[in-house]
Amino acid sequence: MDGSSGCSPSQKVQLLEAAGLIKEMSAVEAELLSSIAEERAYSKGNVILKEDSKSRDLFIVCSGRVSIRLTLPTESGKEEVIYTMRDGQIFGELALVDGSPRSATVKAEEDVVTCLYEYNKLMALLDTHPRIGFLLMRNLASIISQRVRNTNMLWRNSLIW
Repeated sequence: MDGSSGCSPSQKVQLLEAAGLIKEMSAVEAELLSSIAEERAYSKGNVILKEDSKSRDLFIVCSGRVSIRLTLPTESGKEEVIYTMRDGQIFGELALVDGSPRSATVKAEEDVVTCLYEYNKLMALLDTHPRIGFLLMRNLASIISQRVRNTNMLWRNSLIW
């Protein structure tokens, strides 16, 4: 990590909204969720998350571009970029939800600023505000579901051609 920069509370709420994480939350609930976000800056080329690592934090891209990379099961261990994320997109949601090791490496493709939701802080908030927890997890399930549907369509299209 290279440091942090300033993002106002209202900008953090707008980012949560753009990411689809605060659907049906009240303004107070959205502000509570945004209040625990830590802004982190990464320089181009830095690895933000490493495949198979054990962290459970959730990230939202505030600005910049990150690549999602998988290590191929070959002797060379070559990494392939499978997706690129931009402002308002989330990563780290699978490990947050199920506690499994990270399924991919995330790398800054340019200077990037993220909002980090540290797992323990997030769980403490959700324990004291169960409605926020319910809505957040429902919204995460919707995002994950959409990603699975998109992947299914890509596979279907690749099989047709």
